[in-house]
Amino acid sequence: MNTVVGHRRRGIIGLLILDYWVMFIARTGISMCGPALMHQFGWSATQFGWVSTAFFIGYAITMLPAGALADRFGGGFILLAGTLWWSIFTFLTPFGSTLGLMMALRILVGVGQGLLVPANFSLLANWIPKNESGKATGLLQIGCPAGIAVSMLLAAAIIQRWGWPAVFYSFALLGPLWCLIWWRWGNNRPESDTRIGPAELHYIQAGQEGKHPTGSDSELSKKDIFSTPAVWACALGYFCTNYLFFLFMTWLPTYFAMGRGIDLKQSAIFSMLPYLVAIPAYPLGGVVADYASAHFGQNVGRKISPIAGLLLAGLFLVLGTRAGSLWTGGGLICASNFFLCFTMASHFSIPMVFSQKNTGVIVGLNGMFGTVAGIFAPVFSGLIIDLSGHYEYALYLGAGIAIVGASILSLAQIKPIEKKWRSDDDIALHS
Repeated sequence: MNTVVGHRRRGIIGLLILDYWVMFIARTGISMCGPALMHQFGWSATQFGWVSTAFFIGYAITMLPAGALADRFGGGFILLAGTLWWSIFTFLTPFGSTLGLMMALRILVGVGQGLLVPANFSLLANWIPKNESGKATGLLQIGCPAGIAVSMLLAAAIIQRWGWPAVFYSFALLGPLWCLIWWRWGNNRPESDTRIGPAELHYIQAGQEGKHPTGSDSELSKKDIFSTPAVWACALGYFCTNYLFFLFMTWLPTYFAMGRGIDLKQSAIFSMLPYLVAIPAYPLGGVVADYASAHFGQNVGRKISPIAGLLLAGLFLVLGTRAGSLWTGGGLICASNFFLCFTMASHFSIPMVFSQKNTGVIVGLNGMFGTVAGIFAPVFSGLIIDLSGHYEYALYLGAGIAIVGASILSLAQIKPIEKKWRSDDDIALHS
């Protein structure tokens, strides 16, 4: 990023990274609690899969409306409301004494966290020029693997010392702390921020201007957006990416503990390593996306990272599950997750190419598709494990879906959306 003109946008990105970090610490805690919950309540793999899936049902509900609200009113309020909401219901999670009650509580946690992703990227679109979109989205998402890795390590230690309910009580406190930080130092838009210098403000605004074939970015209607085939192709590609991502997040600790037959402490280490390895993958994928877009155009450049990443993620996962050695298998699964996370910056910078002013809506659509994948992945995996008795079969399915996602993305045309439809306001204005 250009530091000559100022660094206020870096501060905003830092706050959003912290938001992602806190969000994923809280979200992932239940994955490490899986063996303890299955033992205490006598749940099968399928039943625990439903508990994991319940979160994503709530997550899906708020994704699309959150993007539209953030684009219109600013993402800061959405972030604060969503964070306080998920914190309350994370704290209440240990009171889920039955399968139905636990699922209801996890749905409510998901409702709050579903507000955050579209709001984050809507805010980011306000604060960065297009030529920095890949790097910025990659940096923002560092909080994801970092949060998952920290969550797995902390949760294992907390479970062994105080029991699984303490995981949710302690992780719930992180949300309100982040809200206080954002309230003090965050801002929705650079033009209303008193800490930004005029040179940096000019740099951001100049870098957001783009030439659209017909009409300006702000004149696009929802019909223009949702009638564009590439928007749906990218949403489907993100579905495939997230299927594997959430398969890892919800089942990897249990796979290592029960599928590979190791204890909780070893499982935490082997489950954490893929996310530590993935931390540099997010910004690296963004750098590659920005560089490739500058040299090959947006259509080719934005697709290189996700297509290559999904193909390699699928390949290394198959090799990892077939490896006889625990360390070899763990290393190959680390490589799989690295290349999976390498795709993410492109997935989230592509909406800014489609429409800078409507980034929240498009990210919300992607997020809704990705969340549906989060609903399917834990349950399908649990069913496959219960029916076959083999954890690796669930991972094979995830690898295959990742490869399908690469094929879908290769068909998408990444370019600014053209205005094709006139809204009622346009008709009234010109009549």
